[in-house]
Amino acid sequence: MSDPVPSVPSPPGAAPEPPVSVVLPTLDERRYLRDCLDSLLAQDYPNVTEILVVDGGSSDGTRAMAEGRGDRVRLVANPGVTAAAAMNLGLKEASNDLIVRADAHTLYAPDYVRQSVRVLRESGASWAGGPMRPVGLTTFGRAVAAVTSSPFGIGPGRFHYGTVAQDVDTVYLGTFDRRHVWEVGGYDDVELQWAAEDQELNYRLRRVGHRIRMDPSIRSWYFPRQDARGLARQYVNYGMCKASTLKKHRTLPAWRPLVPAGLVAGAVLWMVAALACRRPRLLPVPPAAYLLGSAVVAGRLARDPGVAPHRALGALAVCHWGYGIGFWSGVGRIVRRRPFDARPSGR
Repeated sequence: MSDPVPSVPSPPGAAPEPPVSVVLPTLDERRYLRDCLDSLLAQDYPNVTEILVVDGGSSDGTRAMAEGRGDRVRLVANPGVTAAAAMNLGLKEASNDLIVRADAHTLYAPDYVRQSVRVLRESGASWAGGPMRPVGLTTFGRAVAAVTSSPFGIGPGRFHYGTVAQDVDTVYLGTFDRRHVWEVGGYDDVELQWAAEDQELNYRLRRVGHRIRMDPSIRSWYFPRQDARGLARQYVNYGMCKASTLKKHRTLPAWRPLVPAGLVAGAVLWMVAALACRRPRLLPVPPAAYLLGSAVVAGRLARDPGVAPHRALGALAVCHWGYGIGFWSGVGRIVRRRPFDARPSGR
């Protein structure tokens, strides 16, 4: 039996609600997919006509779970594997121009789509999304959530913690008219390091005059990496993503990646200088300064319930150093003229 579409009547005289297609890339997301789809199917927006689960070849039961959710949920095979390839395919397959870009690691408030469409209409922007609200499921995951919601942990990326509606350089997920995306060439699923697609597309949109709007009334909850190893892999890849964007555009959409990159470069240069001057006793000075500053930040973040200071300190270090190392690894690829990974290794 298909899921009923929630019916919320529009106010008298209001313009009819435009039909919406949700595009949801997946790859082995069985753990999160059921709750994600439940929240999307429970939207109070009256005209969500389809949810396209664009799957990159899952082997964990994700596909069967999607196929069993009713007529509004349609499974689409994604030979390109990555989220960028999934979005391009989803935009071609969608029945509507108005697109909600979804993520399986996320739960959506019942008014998520309604608020997204409202913000698009009222702001005149071309892309609308809410802040990224992380939720930890483990003791380390709660520390990650605190770190990635703080400017001390993640830098001045306002979509991570913004509380006021404003134009931004990029945003978490988003709702948009697909014609704007085709106007700038679609998602890049060839040149970029995988996972760089959203921020790089937003950069191209802004470059031709489109606006990206972040509004906290658009509410969702994201499940970040819950262990140190997964977080390290993610942030090394994020650094690689920014390097791949630098290669493509010969510039960075924002200066934020230069901070962790500078941290890593400064540490290496200090080590070389101290050894060259034969003063190894100076080697511990920068690490001690970084540790002291990070400990102060971790103590502040630990004010959140369930966040242990030592875990917050560990999450800070993983994010900062992983990002910086990934960025310089990507710069190394540029210098050596090696391609970036358009899809995760092993896929």
